[in-house]
Amino acid sequence: MAAVFIGPAAGTTGWRSAGAASRKAGGSAPSRLVRAARSVPDVAGEPIPFGTAGYFGAITKKDHVSQVIGMAVSPGGRGYWLATARGGVFTFGRAKFHGSIGTPVKDPIVAIVATTDGGGYWLVDSAGVVFHFGDAKVAASPKGQHIGAPVVAMAATSDDRGYWLVASNGAVLRYGDAELYGSPAGDHLDDHIVAMAATPNGRGYWLVAANGAVFRYGDAHLYGSATRDRVDHVVAIATTPDGHGYWLAASGGRVFNYGNAHFYGSVRSAAGRNPIVAVAATPDGRGYWLLPSAPPPPLGLPPPSEGFVSGHVTSIGDSVMLDAQPDLVADIPGIDVEAAVSRQWDEGVALAQQLKSEDRLGAIVVIDLGTNGPVTSQQFTNMMNVLAGASRVVFVTIHLPPSYSWWQSVNATLEQGVAKYSRDRLADFNKLADANPQWFGPDGIHMPIGGAGAQAMAKLIKSQT
Repeated sequence: MAAVFIGPAAGTTGWRSAGAASRKAGGSAPSRLVRAARSVPDVAGEPIPFGTAGYFGAITKKDHVSQVIGMAVSPGGRGYWLATARGGVFTFGRAKFHGSIGTPVKDPIVAIVATTDGGGYWLVDSAGVVFHFGDAKVAASPKGQHIGAPVVAMAATSDDRGYWLVASNGAVLRYGDAELYGSPAGDHLDDHIVAMAATPNGRGYWLVAANGAVFRYGDAHLYGSATRDRVDHVVAIATTPDGHGYWLAASGGRVFNYGNAHFYGSVRSAAGRNPIVAVAATPDGRGYWLLPSAPPPPLGLPPPSEGFVSGHVTSIGDSVMLDAQPDLVADIPGIDVEAAVSRQWDEGVALAQQLKSEDRLGAIVVIDLGTNGPVTSQQFTNMMNVLAGASRVVFVTIHLPPSYSWWQSVNATLEQGVAKYSRDRLADFNKLADANPQWFGPDGIHMPIGGAGAQAMAKLIKSQT
């Protein structure tokens, strides 16, 4: 995935620091600025700049000991802090190092918030425990208090004497001089809360749900939501300096601008290697950064072998998978859907080998092939030989009208083959399809894009990954 300048910002560039190098916690990158290239490679922990945003360095693979989760910008916009889930803080440009968590954390860090003068910052974990560094003062935290859901975001008041924490269920907790202006907790939420931002004077705030819904409280105004756009999950919000607009960022790299927030570019993903986890605006409001991160490893699964991308999902299929592609992208952030019309099984084997040789094959691989012809046990073995070393392989059963003679043998081959591999899974879409013939068009094979059948297929695949 590469940063691509599109829309009104076409032809502009950000800034890249000459000789910028990644630093461990406490380091800083050179601050001399030169013109940046139009595209920045998608690297976990490497901020992607747009508009007037500068590039000052990134966390290297060597230093990237855990997933990068957040970003805060120095007051002048000439530097930034990056934080990891384990509590590491990395400084770049003119951002000053004020400390990091030296001991292992029980719960993952979910956010970093800098003080107004850049003389300190807070880290907060999913249990709501707040860690303070530099001139950031701890007001309180819900340690030992049952809040019903994990904390997902934090925002500070304008005088740095208080802050809010928000949980995924919409509950807002206030500390210090932060006032409670409202929350959607207890209301029917269509999706979980993922982000929070405060107004410039601290008398209001916005909450954002994964489906792009924006909730406003206090003097925060609603300028728009992304619920009408079929996108990857929204993950973050950044506001303009006067609070009269904001940007929403989706995990796939799209940026949505509302109010007086201008669009400066977004990330267009071909391989979906690293999902976006944060967006941060420049102090002048004329640019922003998107922060890609390595996805967390699959729970309970071994790390993949060489040639597979840890934390990523690749699906290889035929035209039936094309029907479900938009729903797969929405349900599994960062998934690489490699689907093509009339694809045969052996062509899928060759594609898997190619992606593996290019280090583009996800640690979890989904195979939805067999619609276009029989599959033998030897062909199944050939596929598994290529996929040896994957964390998990998911095979999807096929659904065809009775007039197609091979559908039963294909599904039998898949069922018998998967049974030999304890970590792999069979997603029995055929069973669901038999019970729901209304999902299909006149040919009895394909489903309307975005229809109930496509949505069900995507949810089934997600449940097995």
